[in-house]
Amino acid sequence: MLITTSRKPSQRTRTFCRGLERVLKFRCVNRGKMSLRDIFLKASEMRTNRVGVISEKDGNPNGMEVYDDGELFATLKLTVDFSLPKGRVKTDEICLRCEVGELEEIVSKIFEIPPETSDESNCNRLWIKTHRRKSTPVMEFFDMDGKPTGPRIHIYECKLQDEADESPKAS
Repeated sequence: MLITTSRKPSQRTRTFCRGLERVLKFRCVNRGKMSLRDIFLKASEMRTNRVGVISEKDGNPNGMEVYDDGELFATLKLTVDFSLPKGRVKTDEICLRCEVGELEEIVSKIFEIPPETSDESNCNRLWIKTHRRKSTPVMEFFDMDGKPTGPRIHIYECKLQDEADESPKAS
């Protein structure tokens, strides 16, 4: 997937994009004056059909629109916690552990990460669980040693476009 931002992103939004690039099979491209059409062309040059556009509010990342072949595929409303240490995971060896049932299939489709199987105890992991205090789903990334690598993403809404009317909000 190719990740980009709004035209004039804040430093926090650029940091978030680089963090996603570090832990997932994403490539981050500074948008500058490129239109969305130019971004889609850049993605096809890079041999990917998925584009994620990070939006922001008051200088903080607050959402992502995911496009598949130029069509809106999914939307996420989120906040990001940058307080975790920066680490790297092997993006080819990442698996998904999801404790929030309604998000497992959606997140697996959006980020193209296979669900964890019982024999993958030592894999890099994207773990989705309910936050203790906020009661919202939170995505955390862990390396093979089980150490958090950041970023930590709080999900307020996650839906596929074709299910937009029928999908419940993640809360």
